[in-house]
Amino acid sequence: MRRLILTLQFLTRIPIPVQIDIKENDFAKGIIYFPIAGLVIGSFCSLVYLGADYLLNGYFPILCAILANVLVTGGFHLDGLADTCDGIYSARPLEQMLEIMRDSRVGTNGVLAIVFDLLFRMILLAAIPSEKIVLAILLAPVAAKTMQSVLMYRAQYARKGSGLGNFYIGKISIVSLFVTLFLGKIILFGFLGMVSIYLFGICLLCGIFYRYYIQSKIQGMTGDTLGAGSEVVEIVCLLVMALLGRIGIL
Repeated sequence: MRRLILTLQFLTRIPIPVQIDIKENDFAKGIIYFPIAGLVIGSFCSLVYLGADYLLNGYFPILCAILANVLVTGGFHLDGLADTCDGIYSARPLEQMLEIMRDSRVGTNGVLAIVFDLLFRMILLAAIPSEKIVLAILLAPVAAKTMQSVLMYRAQYARKGSGLGNFYIGKISIVSLFVTLFLGKIILFGFLGMVSIYLFGICLLCGIFYRYYIQSKIQGMTGDTLGAGSEVVEIVCLLVMALLGRIGIL
């Protein structure tokens, strides 16, 4: 329970007025609760969507759900996406890339990344069959948080020194990896049945591809790239659900 609370406090802005004694390895061991944290985030956004849909139809409830996601997470991973894109697309040497990613200021690449991230979310949610939009809003964070374990396992921390990502990167065990993947798969299966096989498989491949792409750029992972990976997988999840809905499988 202590690690679940820690994970929710780390990934969300949900006020949990509980003081807990933690050790550094509690972060890495708490990775198994990432899918549950994703489910909590998705549940909040789904409720906001349903409430907004009661008031108005069209893009309004979708926009409200996206805003709810930003609010409940504090834009935590959006910030990582912006910093990652500013760094790896700066056409600078490795050390300068990492310095740019550490800079609190947002550059052109970062702004564009955020804009396209939010636009993709809106367009893809609108493309999903209306009766499945709530499921998409609910489950995309689950898939994204689950696949973060793939980015962390046996990865190198790209920076010298410490950072939030250093609590997780290279610190999770193979048991924690498989438990996290299994729990995420069970949650997806519980809502989607056999369709979850396609969704889970594609999101897993996306996570693996993203990991190797980032490692080819900065020779490791950082907290920013973990956050960016969560955003990428979430959008891929929405894309897959939109495509499955289009061909009548979803």
